Amino acid sequence: MPSPDLNVLVVDDTIVYRKILSEVLESLEGVQLIGTASQGRLALARMEQTPADLVLLDVEMPEMDGLETLGHLRRRWPDTDVVMISGTNMSSAEITVQALEQGALDFIRKPEGADPEASRQELRDKLRPLIRHIGTRRNMRAPAAPRPAPLPPPPPPVLAKPPLGRIEVVGIGVSTGGPNALAELIPLLPADFPVPILVVQHMPPTFTASLAEHLDRRSHLRVCEAQEGEPIQTGSVYIAPGGKHMVVRRHEMGGGNGCQRIIGINENPPENSCRPSVDVLFRSMAAQYDKGIAAVIMTGMGNDGCEGVRTLKRRGCHCLTQSAETCVVYGMPMAVDEAGLSDEQIPLPLLAQRLVRLVREGGIP
Repeated sequence: MPSPDLNVLVVDDTIVYRKILSEVLESLEGVQLIGTASQGRLALARMEQTPADLVLLDVEMPEMDGLETLGHLRRRWPDTDVVMISGTNMSSAEITVQALEQGALDFIRKPEGADPEASRQELRDKLRPLIRHIGTRRNMRAPAAPRPAPLPPPPPPVLAKPPLGRIEVVGIGVSTGGPNALAELIPLLPADFPVPILVVQHMPPTFTASLAEHLDRRSHLRVCEAQEGEPIQTGSVYIAPGGKHMVVRRHEMGGGNGCQRIIGINENPPENSCRPSVDVLFRSMAAQYDKGIAAVIMTGMGNDGCEGVRTLKRRGCHCLTQSAETCVVYGMPMAVDEAGLSDEQIPLPLLAQRLVRLVREGGIP
């Protein structure tokens, strides 16, 4: 019978922050703080004594930093979830994105405000849904048993109906588990992928720039953090900047040359507690594209993107959702699936292949 409490280990080289995190965790229901450690080697020794369900792991530490410690944790305790504790500078953002690509569940930023209680509340608001999700997943986990050999992946789905029109743009919404999922999807898309891709990954400022740089280095397509007024062009993947909404706008070219679709960036209020928000992007796509839209909803907590997909459906959108068994968190895709808005549920390893086929063969009525 699983323990009702989630055993949590805090690893941070700053004594003040270890204390703050410990106090926050002890104020949350369903959490048992089993200890703290000031650096990676001590954390691994503590895990040998009492393995944790969740490790909150500082990114930058002396002797053994967060990235190296994460590697040991993933190899030796693969069922333990790791959430990175990151600063807000570019160095921390760069390492954090690497950690997410290497299997960290998510990250939290160290609050910068001068109000201690406001900082504690910010941490509570971030940790509460993560802990709820980890606890639920742990309690649903079946007792350990020998696993059968994995079956080979199924073939790509066959189009059941004749193609209808040409896909002009792809919109992707993703959250928790997203950097790793995007790193598996975007680099597999070919250099001649025939339409632009607009991505909302729930992240704060600074981190999306690092994510874009990481993906750009590994991809055939150009991957960038989107900029205000930037033309939307084939061969590019545009990632919404952290902390801001991304939308599609039309720009009149003048001289009878028609109009061009461009990126718009704004700081309007969050939607679904998110900024950037998938719903905001998808609504703008519905307003600026008459048809030919593909939407992809991938791993993440919450339901951001569901209402956006509903709006896109009025434009004949074809929607792919990441299959439940390949999601880190089956939240955003589940909302779309349960609303009856998904046309296909695709395993992550097959998603790039399916997307290429979809845009080359057209949408499905």
